[in-house]
Amino acid sequence: MNRTLSLVALALAPASLCGQGWGPVKYVGAGAGLVSPSGSFGDVDKAGWHLLFTAQGKLKGVPFSIDGVYGQTGHDGGVEGTSTLGGAIANLVLHLGSETRRVRPFVLAGVGAVRVNIDVPGFGAAAATKSAFDAGAGVLVGGGPDGGGRRWFLVARYISVATPKSTAFIPLTAGVVFPVGRR
Repeated sequence: MNRTLSLVALALAPASLCGQGWGPVKYVGAGAGLVSPSGSFGDVDKAGWHLLFTAQGKLKGVPFSIDGVYGQTGHDGGVEGTSTLGGAIANLVLHLGSETRRVRPFVLAGVGAVRVNIDVPGFGAAAATKSAFDAGAGVLVGGGPDGGGRRWFLVARYISVATPKSTAFIPLTAGVVFPVGRR
């Protein structure tokens, strides 16, 4: 858990600079939703929940997001215990339409690191932090005529963690981002 919180703090660290007018981060926010295990992970775990923390902006004109994710699923087949997922992923983002549009679809893809911890009472736990990649699509809703203001988002992703077995999951997230710093 401490390692997961550290990864989330690291993912959001650039936002602390923006309050002082520094850095490329334009929005920070959070979301929550359902997470569905996929691949061989989906054979042994059932759907659960997740939280997402995000810092979004542009670096040299290229839109990005740095996302921290933490989630939990339960085991299938009556097996006690849980699996927890936590990490950070840096994404490149392609927005469809101008920044001033009130409804703005986007696609994203990125890489990062995710810690997977599988706990079965009476049998112990196994944990590993591995590289991960993700890809997804979503929509931003809101903002003002100048492209600023609070924006709501809905995003679906596919995240694959490089573990010996296929550890993949599909989080569906609803949330909100707020502008930070000087625009």
